[in-house]
Amino acid sequence: MAKKKVIDEEAAQPAADRPVALDGLCGHARQVELLGRLLEKGMLSPSLLFSGPASVGKASLAFRLAAALQCASPSPWACGKCPACAKARKGIHPDIRIITLEVNEETGKERKEIVVRQAREEIISHLDLPPYEGRHLVFIIDPASAMNAETQNALLKSLEEPPRYAKFILVASNAANLLPTVRSRCQEVTFGLVPRKALEEIAASAGLRDDDAARAVSSSAGAPGLILSGGWKDAAKRRERLMALLEFGLQAERFPELSPMMEEMAKEPPRAMLAEALRVTSEARRALYAKSGGQDSAVARAARARGEESLGRVAGRLADAPAHLERNVNPRLLLERLFIVP
Repeated sequence: MAKKKVIDEEAAQPAADRPVALDGLCGHARQVELLGRLLEKGMLSPSLLFSGPASVGKASLAFRLAAALQCASPSPWACGKCPACAKARKGIHPDIRIITLEVNEETGKERKEIVVRQAREEIISHLDLPPYEGRHLVFIIDPASAMNAETQNALLKSLEEPPRYAKFILVASNAANLLPTVRSRCQEVTFGLVPRKALEEIAASAGLRDDDAARAVSSSAGAPGLILSGGWKDAAKRRERLMALLEFGLQAERFPELSPMMEEMAKEPPRAMLAEALRVTSEARRALYAKSGGQDSAVARAARARGEESLGRVAGRLADAPAHLERNVNPRLLLERLFIVP
């Protein structure tokens, strides 16, 4: 028996206090404008895919969109004041359903996949019934990339021909892990990293000052969710270790020093580790191509130590890494494959 995990990794607030209006949303003006126009014209696709880096705000905007679809007085986004908005904010609106990874009651650990039973029990079995009190029945699947192939195939018909009142929002940090047949049935909205200036404003609004603010902005690497949730502290440690692996991983004499780091990292949530590894590698590649980042910065040193070809190979391995996790590959061995193998 499993229980549902109710904390959304990307949302800065707990499930019982989610923002529903646009106030406080950081960045993504283009996506907000696009979705706002579609809401205004009543042309919103029944199946949407929000794709982009982890913790940049995809799930936050997905929930705001779900609230707008239920709001009594949208303009076109949620007013934040009506009874429907109040229920959404408290996480008790009956027509907004979040499908996420479950927690195994026996082990207390988060499961690695969204399984077909969840699709049948939490989505398909409800589609024949109209919304309980709202205008739409909204399903947010997050992280959608955690759905295994059987789950994705079970949802194909629902995504392609849902009832007129049903809306799907798939949230994925690794959209490549979705089947082409799923992606083709969704309108994809892509998200990018948030600019540094906006991150600095978020850090200030979160009460961070001086060195803490600087570290939070640097460690978040364009992901405001890490600042708002306090996850930047863990990300900072993770980032330092990953940067060391990137810089010294090909030096055999450094292995005794790097081995304990990998042991500690293997205990962390694998998806968070991979998301940070992808950010670090992307920064190193950009620094190498642009010859920027400061000659003495950790990013610049790692970029020079690896070189263009090696960074490209690491990036390729990172793209394949989620599939390896699904096959229960040992996280420690995965780290070695990512950074120690030439």
